[in-house]
Amino acid sequence: MIQLKYDHFNFDETALPYFVELVSSHQYGKKITLNDKYASGDYKLLEFSNGFSAYLSNYILNEDFELELSVAKEDYLALHINQIQAGTECNISINNQSVSYDDKVITSVFLTAAKDSFVLSGTSGACVNRLKIMVPKTWLKKQIPGFDDTLLNAYLELGEERLFLDALDKTYRSMVDKVMNTEDNGFYLPITQNILAVITERFFNRIRIKLQKNQKGNELSDRVA
Repeated sequence: MIQLKYDHFNFDETALPYFVELVSSHQYGKKITLNDKYASGDYKLLEFSNGFSAYLSNYILNEDFELELSVAKEDYLALHINQIQAGTECNISINNQSVSYDDKVITSVFLTAAKDSFVLSGTSGACVNRLKIMVPKTWLKKQIPGFDDTLLNAYLELGEERLFLDALDKTYRSMVDKVMNTEDNGFYLPITQNILAVITERFFNRIRIKLQKNQKGNELSDRVA
């Protein structure tokens, strides 16, 4: 069984050499080919001039697994976009609150902060296609001023309900597919950066509207009560 817990994906420095077959640097970023004994596929790590970074994961797990996917960066938020074909058993856990997705296709779009624990676990055979966008809090305050700390805290307090607040619709899928299939050269980095910014803006604006509706609904309920 694969049991990994780490707070970043810098395989050059972490004690995970058995999980990695090859780490190669390119003009567009870094590619990590996984050891077939544990997983077949790779990661790509991309960094951008606006402070964003992106982790592109595409692999099949060849053993039962428990992966701690948290990233402890106080000045960043992590936007997770998952497309996973689960094995016989598969769970997503946020802060020890788990949701079971046994033998299903998992699609989810949600946010975690530095203090959150995010664990993906299950049986071998799971096919994982994930995009994680690391969003600087400074960028968020500048570009989405309507999404303030009050709304952020309200969102983070939702616990595992975050998994269901937004949906991976056709618009998301189209943009995510473009990012996941980005060409392996530096020319495409600015294009990819722009797509990631659009995905991020869309997420925060959609979540803002839903949270504000929930707040108004709660206020109305309180007045009626």
